[in-house]
Amino acid sequence: MILGKRMQKATLIVAISVTFMTALAGCGKDKEDSPPEETAPAADNQGSQPSNEVSEPTPSEEPADSVVDPGATEPSEDETQSLEEVSAKDGEKFLAALKKKDTAALSLLMAPAENEYTEADMAKVLEGFQLYFDSLDELTLRFEANEQNDEYFIERYAIEGNKDGKARVLPFEVEYAKSQGMANIRDDAKRVTLYDSPLIGQYPYAMLEVERYVQALLEKDTESLALHLGMYDDNAETKAAVDQALKKYEESIDLGTVKVIAKGYDGQGKQFSYELRDSKQQTHELRIAGEEMKIVDDWAAVQAAQ
Repeated sequence: MILGKRMQKATLIVAISVTFMTALAGCGKDKEDSPPEETAPAADNQGSQPSNEVSEPTPSEEPADSVVDPGATEPSEDETQSLEEVSAKDGEKFLAALKKKDTAALSLLMAPAENEYTEADMAKVLEGFQLYFDSLDELTLRFEANEQNDEYFIERYAIEGNKDGKARVLPFEVEYAKSQGMANIRDDAKRVTLYDSPLIGQYPYAMLEVERYVQALLEKDTESLALHLGMYDDNAETKAAVDQALKKYEESIDLGTVKVIAKGYDGQGKQFSYELRDSKQQTHELRIAGEEMKIVDDWAAVQAAQ
């Protein structure tokens, strides 16, 4: 009896154990077979609704000073136009002083030049313009071109007028040193302006060369005469040309009473012309060629050509 009860109890325990183990095995399988839970999207800043939008990255901004200015060393198109406007204004200032025959104002405008231009020097410049043109009041300024080198911005103009009823044109330049900077060049109160023209840079000195040549003729200074004529070789040809000139002057004109009279400027040949006139109204013409300031004297060339 007792044994039968014990067997029933053992059987019941085994059954409960099997049932429990089966339940555990089923739970583990369900857990392995179930799909992973989806992660809920993050809520937006309001904390109410989820947002699936991906925010775009904000482009980084370069600092303003990192931008390279292409006109830092060369003038931009706007600056080139500004140079034309500025140089036209400065050119008109020079022309206005010229028309007024104001040598003091002209000397002041030329103050920044490398060579000193006194009022007396500008009187010579004025003389050259009066010889080259009939009327200073009718002169006009025409822009031609701009260029530059390592040191200067160069604005090229032509001064236009008339002589004996014919149109005449004279080269004229307005220049600015790059070292002063574009800001100063464009500032009326700060820029430094340079002017150039054959009648400014050469004419005052050309007259002096002719006067020195006449003095060398008076003194029969053969070495000085050869240098004025551009004959630098001490040879038979140079000696013959100088001797011929001295002989011709002695026969044809009174050097003791000679006056030097400026006649004009040949823009095409780039030569200044002068007339020597003595007290007997005997005359002879000389020319000075270009920047070399070489005397061109037909009386000296006669013997050299033979």
